[in-house]
Amino acid sequence: MKRKVMLQLVVPLLSLCVLFLLLAMEPEQSRKGTALVEVSVVLRQEDTTLWSTARQGMEQAAADLGAELRLLTLESAGSAEEQADLLQREVDGGAGAVVLVPADTDVLGDVVQDLSAQVPVVTMETDMELWGACAFVGMDNAALGNALGQAALNGALRGKTVLLIDSVGGRGGVQERLEAAASVLEAAGRTVRVCRAENGESLREAVAAAVEREAPALVLAFEAGALETAASVLEQMEGPAPLLYGSGATNTIAYALEQGWITAIAAQNEFAAGYLAVEAAVEAWRKVPRTEVEPMEFSIVRKENMYDPANQKLLFPVTR
Repeated sequence: MKRKVMLQLVVPLLSLCVLFLLLAMEPEQSRKGTALVEVSVVLRQEDTTLWSTARQGMEQAAADLGAELRLLTLESAGSAEEQADLLQREVDGGAGAVVLVPADTDVLGDVVQDLSAQVPVVTMETDMELWGACAFVGMDNAALGNALGQAALNGALRGKTVLLIDSVGGRGGVQERLEAAASVLEAAGRTVRVCRAENGESLREAVAAAVEREAPALVLAFEAGALETAASVLEQMEGPAPLLYGSGATNTIAYALEQGWITAIAAQNEFAAGYLAVEAAVEAWRKVPRTEVEPMEFSIVRKENMYDPANQKLLFPVTR
């Protein structure tokens, strides 16, 4: 009887000891596979507001894949020189991988090429794979500009003026979109004017002045910040305002689309873009074989179809 009781006590105890030893002696390769990697995300704005949905995707990917995020913004929006300094600082400080939203490839090309030899660099919005970036997550910029230009033909008759907002200035994805749209519009007989902030003025001031000067039938913005700014300017105009088309899918843009202040947008799943960017960076750091990241799909969305199931997934990817 006593022997039976002893066995009932000792066997479970031995089992617990064996389990503890197995956990304590986890193979080195397994621990390495789940090691935390620090991913530095360098934006081109002063804050993360415009990237809030993409940031949620990044944070979800970090939680799923074992990464630690550092989101870095600029003191001067659109400063490629400041981005270059931040990139070098992060890599020197031990970042395992970098996600970058480039402000100007002309300034950042050599920097990205040098740093790509040390850590994986993933870019969003602008493709820098020719400079050594391991992946690009974003839309086909030429196709996006073409689609926006084609859509704008419905809102501006032949001979009318279309105002294009160059909100970034440097070479990159936004410039590619603008050039593609301009080509479509000019070929179809529309007059194209380009608006950019100069001499220390804000983008809002530049857009307001250009709209008053050019009296366009339609305004085109090629990234979320410019689209939000243009919507705010046109909303406060006295009298008829030009139609507004653009790229971006923030909550502010979705609301303006619903209210009719924006006529049409090119939208992608921002949550998915953020997730894929961090996933690509982490997998490159861990040297996980992966297929090429395909360009993100986008859709031209109007008020009339914004609540179609497919478009809801683009405009409200987190809540729907």
